Amino acid sequence: MPWTIIVIVVSVLAFIFILGAIIFGCCNATVYCKPKLIPSEREIRGNKKRGLWLDFDSYDQEEFTVEGKDGYILNCVFVSTEETRKTGKYVIICHGHTSSRYGAVKYANCYVKLGFSCIIYDARTHGVNKPDTCTLGYVESEDLKHIIDDTRAKHSDIKILGLQGESMGSSTVIHSLRFDPKVNFIVSDCCFIGSYEELYDCYKNIHLQWLTPTLWLAAKILYKVDIKNTNSLRCLTNNKTPILFIHGAGDTLVKPFNAEMLHAKAKEEGAYTELVFVEGAGHAESRWKAGFEAYTGYISNFLKNIGIE
Repeated sequence: MPWTIIVIVVSVLAFIFILGAIIFGCCNATVYCKPKLIPSEREIRGNKKRGLWLDFDSYDQEEFTVEGKDGYILNCVFVSTEETRKTGKYVIICHGHTSSRYGAVKYANCYVKLGFSCIIYDARTHGVNKPDTCTLGYVESEDLKHIIDDTRAKHSDIKILGLQGESMGSSTVIHSLRFDPKVNFIVSDCCFIGSYEELYDCYKNIHLQWLTPTLWLAAKILYKVDIKNTNSLRCLTNNKTPILFIHGAGDTLVKPFNAEMLHAKAKEEGAYTELVFVEGAGHAESRWKAGFEAYTGYISNFLKNIGIE
């Protein structure tokens, strides 16, 4: 009789454990693949409060759309001034997870000062785009390739075309290298090595890293997303595009070793690359903590070092 009770108890505990793992995987897969977005009004208000909006409202802003992968419509904004429209310099800026085009404004200010016209846009399932599935940079990079092609088609005066990304946006721009986009430079802010690796590291902080496979499996089954596909290191193989990596020294979400490994891989493959750590900056805080002048200086120095004035 006691053995029967023990078997029942063990079976119940095993059922609870398995059920808990399934719930954990499904809930977290939803968080990443079907993100709850930051309201635009809150993001704009936050950027203004932190002094990141600056003169953005004074720039010319032209809204337009681009067809991404499988005809998905991406809402974009062309940001320029009378001065930038004479330079032939363009940059496409990609925001992070749960953000929108308004999250790219803090970088647009830097590039306008450096004479660049900017294309900012809402990533797939973000901003005012229709709901879809987020892949943390993999499918999004295919969308970006369409925007790159659209930019080249619309602006025949292009002399320099660069990409800037933040977090998921950085993953997106690095993954676009799969398509040999022939851009002149990339600025990667707080990029992660890969989605699976990043999630594993995050859950390791709370001793739940062993549950990462349940999230991976749930994402594949529920949303047809393989988070193991999103691996930025693999995309740097044979890359020769110059890359500036910027990362918050105090980033606890995407730890600084991600930037170190990506920088080392880019250097190993023969690309010109620089790495800047911003003291006191957490995840996606480098532009804020460094300040406008210093952050613009990081980009300006990098561009000068690769022969772009």
